[in-house]
Amino acid sequence: MPGVVVLGMHRSGTSAVTRILNLLGASIGPEADLLTEYDNPAGHWESKALVACNDRILAAFGRSWDFPPWLASGWEHSARASNLLPDMAETFSSVYDSEPWVWKDPRTCLTFPLWRRVIGTEARVVLVFRDPGAVVASVRRRDGIPSLYGAGLWQHYVGASVAASTGLPAVCLGFEDIVASPAKSIETLVADLAALGVDLPGDPDAAAMSMQSQLVHSEQTSALVGRLTRSTADVVRSLPRCSAEFRPPSWREPRWVRPLLVAYRGPWVLRARTGHPLRPGFA
Repeated sequence: MPGVVVLGMHRSGTSAVTRILNLLGASIGPEADLLTEYDNPAGHWESKALVACNDRILAAFGRSWDFPPWLASGWEHSARASNLLPDMAETFSSVYDSEPWVWKDPRTCLTFPLWRRVIGTEARVVLVFRDPGAVVASVRRRDGIPSLYGAGLWQHYVGASVAASTGLPAVCLGFEDIVASPAKSIETLVADLAALGVDLPGDPDAAAMSMQSQLVHSEQTSALVGRLTRSTADVVRSLPRCSAEFRPPSWREPRWVRPLLVAYRGPWVLRARTGHPLRPGFA
């Protein structure tokens, strides 16, 4: 049986969705390997080993989760990328030894093209989207990332995750829908994944109850962030809910994103040397 990769920008609700899928019967790996940090009391539900592996992939290309790479089409077949495959395969197999499985790490939005060479065609994708204003506000509250920089990160993560899922069976899920109607949203998610070949035998009611324990902050969003992200948010809302072969619409990253993120690289390096609030282990 195939496994499920949950993709979404940091602070988009991927932890809640992963926990739901876990309660429905998908393995998240050994409990001792799960990441625990103060910023998500309900749990991240992600593997420390795979987070570290994703960090190694990004570092191999001179980047990190908060300063993402821009990689040419086909980068996953380069010699540098191919050299990472043995480490990736060994790490993945050390975490998951049963099926079905569910894996979540926001960094995978950036590295998924290479992971597809490891996981193969058996992966199903759940793309989780949350209002960009709420995401940016949450990242700012947690990490001290300025709103404009956070908006650029959101754009890049969303674009990367959508493009990397092309051709795979995929479900698109709005976090706000799960918060508003957990039972109905989970029922639909179970049916969609079953249609894609992933049968989850767990109790949907127990999974819905997990949402009551999720700490969902009400974020004060920025009007400027809303304007900057509106066109991409419209694309996201137009994506099909369930696809046997995901084919995203034609979309290009807004031209302001890369110059903005590059311009912030210097300040982030300076802050890193003086102890800024970013911590690479956060998800």
